[in-house]
Amino acid sequence: MAKKQSTYRAIAIGKALAAATLKRRAQAVEKRQRALAKAKVKVEGTAREVSKVPITHASVGVLIAEGDSWFDYPFHDILSDLEDSYGFDVESAAHRGDTVEDMAYSDGQLDDFARRVEKVLRTGVEPRAVLLSGGGNDVAGDEFAMLLNHATSSIAGLNQSIVTGIIDQRIRDAYVTILSAITEICKAHLGHPVPIVIHGYDYPVPDGRG
Repeated sequence: MAKKQSTYRAIAIGKALAAATLKRRAQAVEKRQRALAKAKVKVEGTAREVSKVPITHASVGVLIAEGDSWFDYPFHDILSDLEDSYGFDVESAAHRGDTVEDMAYSDGQLDDFARRVEKVLRTGVEPRAVLLSGGGNDVAGDEFAMLLNHATSSIAGLNQSIVTGIIDQRIRDAYVTILSAITEICKAHLGHPVPIVIHGYDYPVPDGRG
């Protein structure tokens, strides 16, 4: 019962955050329109002359990514592979090092995601899916020590109550909130939800390297 109530609250928080984000973005879009009108911007077909990249609209589809280092890793990451090896175009609001709580509760993060949605829609294309990666940084690095009892204590190993509190409560609620917010933003712009794809983490395999 408590988990269900927590889920409902997280969904409501996500909807409220999405509404506040959409309000800010509506003001930003209006500001952009005034700037374009003032500049009397004309779309000119000069790209072919100045670009060495082949002019083509061929694409498997457009994806929008929100996440952490899975989507924002130096030199090579999943998003670059999706573009180069599978023919997708990807707009990314991901930042390595971000926690899922940052993504869920930070206004700037949701604003950046909404801006990417607007940018894609200005091209006349609907995103095929939203990619979401999060949770690793919430428990990795220094934070991981919080999950463990001292090695020489009588209760060495995982502290199950802390693991439950962080994984099953904090991270779970943050995921429900960000999923709710992303869904509401997409519904506001498109009139319908967009599929959200989330990766998982497998069990670690001991290989003797520590």
